[in-house]
Amino acid sequence: MNRKSDEHNKIHLGVKFIIGFHILNLLLFLVGQGGAVISYDTVAEWGLQEIRDTVDPVIVLVNMGIALADVIVGVPLFILAITGLWRQRYWGCVCSWMVFAISLYWTTVAWSKQYFYTQASIKCEPFTIDVHLVLAFVFLFSAWGSWYLYKKRQWFG
Repeated sequence: MNRKSDEHNKIHLGVKFIIGFHILNLLLFLVGQGGAVISYDTVAEWGLQEIRDTVDPVIVLVNMGIALADVIVGVPLFILAITGLWRQRYWGCVCSWMVFAISLYWTTVAWSKQYFYTQASIKCEPFTIDVHLVLAFVFLFSAWGSWYLYKKRQWFG
């Protein structure tokens, strides 16, 4: 193969980071969200959902509803984003932007829910600094990844 072909087929480091982020999120969605639909209390024991006894009962139902939607919508999009980016297809960028939008949205929802639960004195688990840091990382990485793929969209055929 000539040098130009090799360069064209190369998956760039930034895209590898994005693919890795999507794979990690896919696994967390499958275990944390998919598990919540099947056995909420088991997944809560693992720390991936709020423990039933520490929150208002309606929060568990809301979390299960969100989990089901994440499995139905998010999981297929993560799979398409990973596959499309790996194959360097433009539809991979589009699916990646979609899952980044989900990530930007769910982090904002998490902070917003926490604020309104607290304001209404609804029994909830307050976020620890670790949770805030994870949410901030996911939010900022999603914003960066969206921008990065937009700037590099010409790499994808």
